[in-house]
Amino acid sequence: MEQLMQDRTAAALEKSKTFIEELTVHSAVNRPAPIVTSGNRFFSWDNEHRSKENGEPYLYSWSYYNGVIFEGLRYIYEKTGAPEYPPYIKEFIDSMITGGALNEHAGYVPYHGLDCYKTASLVMDYAGFNGGVPSGSPYCQVVSTLYHDLTEVNACHAEEALGGNYWHCWRENKPPRYKVWLDGLYMAQPFLVKYAAKAQDAAQLEAVYNRFRWVADNMSDPQTGLYFHAANSREDVCPFFWLRAIGWYAMAQVNVMEYLPAEYVEKMKPDLKRFLDAMLRFQDASGMWRNLVDRPLTETNRTETSGTAMLIYCILKAVRMGWLEDTVGSYRLAAQKAFCCMAEEKLHQNALKDIYLMAEATGLNNYERADWYKVDEGKGVGPYIMAYAEMIKA
Repeated sequence: MEQLMQDRTAAALEKSKTFIEELTVHSAVNRPAPIVTSGNRFFSWDNEHRSKENGEPYLYSWSYYNGVIFEGLRYIYEKTGAPEYPPYIKEFIDSMITGGALNEHAGYVPYHGLDCYKTASLVMDYAGFNGGVPSGSPYCQVVSTLYHDLTEVNACHAEEALGGNYWHCWRENKPPRYKVWLDGLYMAQPFLVKYAAKAQDAAQLEAVYNRFRWVADNMSDPQTGLYFHAANSREDVCPFFWLRAIGWYAMAQVNVMEYLPAEYVEKMKPDLKRFLDAMLRFQDASGMWRNLVDRPLTETNRTETSGTAMLIYCILKAVRMGWLEDTVGSYRLAAQKAFCCMAEEKLHQNALKDIYLMAEATGLNNYERADWYKVDEGKGVGPYIMAYAEMIKA
């Protein structure tokens, strides 16, 4: 049985390696510079085609799903040292920055919401810091602006009653129906904590911890241990356990724990274990998780790729960093089984399927549209790359 799993894993990793390389660094069409600097060209994984030319006032190439893909590629490079990755990633970053500012197609706007900040954590890796203070590189100018926008300009969109959490979006200074989305923790908090740790901003480090504390206390279901997609309070929640939102939260936890002071990490470890134990109770027999986690498998509620990949990433990173005790290997085995199933069942002819396109926390069920299960959608490809990176690190 152990040899069979090893063989399955080796085959899944090789299949995934081919897929990732042909989609990104070896692709003839997915070249960052001509796509990012244009208003009407798109990566093949972009199913939404948001651009100024298409009438979208925000989120052009500075989209969070591009950021997840390129950050995942950086994770692969950290492990493999493959030389083709750094220039490809840097081409993406440099195309978005002109004269120390984000170019017009980058799509960042300080008046939209948290999605605009995701890619900042990737730019952070290229920014130089001297003694914890940003130096004068163009990358530093950009991340300093984004940090200032979140902590100063848009500080009014973070409420004490929400544990210091931001509204998920604030277009026209209006909050959404549910203010705090699990998605938003991943979009902004890993960037904030990384910058705050470098700049030794103790107040912001404490604020990041408090935001996660509020979510754990107010957005987890007492009966199942699952997390609601969004909430305004413990009594006012969006009553759906959507896998990708839960996945964003899963990745956000382990990414912020990497930079928080040890005393906060120790406080978060029990929450992380309770969360993952709850998710493992709902793991499908195949090894993956369903789009609405607690509901039966149907044509409209399939095992879903993006959220499954996010949980794999979370589990393996938590074990690798020593935050999740795994003496008998049960957590790693659960992640390994999920990854093998994804590669075997969802990756066909070098195309990754069953990635749910989008969902809004309106309080209504918009999580079961059969036509929203897409192929090679960036919000699934990026987490798949991250899961692959953690698999090879493991």
